[in-house]
Amino acid sequence: MKKVNYYFISSPLHLLFSVTTALSHKDDVNVAVIDYYLESNRLLFTQALENSSIFETVISFSDAHVKSKLSKRKARLKRLANLVAELPPSRVYTGSDRSVEFQYTMHLANRGKNSAEGHYLDEGTQTYLGHRHMHSFVHNYVDPLLKKLAYGMWWSSPQMIGASKWISTIHATFPELIHPVLQNKKVEPISKAAFKLPEFDEFNKNLLALADIDIEPLKNVDYVIILTGDSFYKDVNEHLDRMVDIFSRKTEKNRIALKAHPRSNYIEHFKKKHPELVHIDNRVGFELLLPQFPESCTYVGDVSSTLFTIRWLSNKQNVMAVKLEQKTPEHFSAPLAKLLSEVDVEQLSYQEL
Repeated sequence: MKKVNYYFISSPLHLLFSVTTALSHKDDVNVAVIDYYLESNRLLFTQALENSSIFETVISFSDAHVKSKLSKRKARLKRLANLVAELPPSRVYTGSDRSVEFQYTMHLANRGKNSAEGHYLDEGTQTYLGHRHMHSFVHNYVDPLLKKLAYGMWWSSPQMIGASKWISTIHATFPELIHPVLQNKKVEPISKAAFKLPEFDEFNKNLLALADIDIEPLKNVDYVIILTGDSFYKDVNEHLDRMVDIFSRKTEKNRIALKAHPRSNYIEHFKKKHPELVHIDNRVGFELLLPQFPESCTYVGDVSSTLFTIRWLSNKQNVMAVKLEQKTPEHFSAPLAKLLSEVDVEQLSYQEL
């Protein structure tokens, strides 16, 4: 009997790893569950997956018009309950085991005689550094209690993503560097083999075509500025202004690209304030665009997961990290410096860039 695999997809990186993992399980029944609250991204992912034959079934939550969070959540969980009843999963892959939809699915899939394994697909930086507030009282005691009261006793609050009771296997790009909290799980390296398959190449081309991305400007870029989530910065706009000022002294502004975080609230603001830059479409995983940049291009971020996936895909790229001038928890900043060193990414101050 064929195994059934679910893939919860809620970011461009989740999409990338879900596609490559599904391609390594061609003989199984693969089901994509698109759980992305950004409607433009959800529509693009849905169309791209429905146009391919990688997944037998594509579930997409088209509920952006529903204003009530409670109504939206109930409808989603009911749909997942029907899916589990009709097609019980053997394995469930996710990039975030803090997802209510994922945990509820695992709860249903492990009731009675049913049994399903939970698999965590590398989400990036947090896999190696943990949560910035993972040692706080609220994170470890208050939040778990509130979640159990809200959702039920099946809810498991992980100290960091990947650490919940529902996860048995960690799939990591750098398995030897994962956070100690995750080391009690089974750990497997993510294979690059699927990236070379014709099915992946076809999917990638179709996705870029659907997104209507003009790749020509990317071919002339000297520097790519990579931003992480807005909340990580003391002032994300001030940080970007400073980065643009630094690199515009080294090259023309139209040879500088900006990769904003997919969930940034300032994407349109960035475009208006810095119209000369090459603004990279936030709906498509940056890793898929990497071959379009010249070999001499330099990628500069801070704690963005993209830095690590770039280095994982190629050790030839010029990758640097800027050390931010802001207060960061010691349990986060010291391991970050060590991790960047381990993957051969130089960490520099603004003055040293």
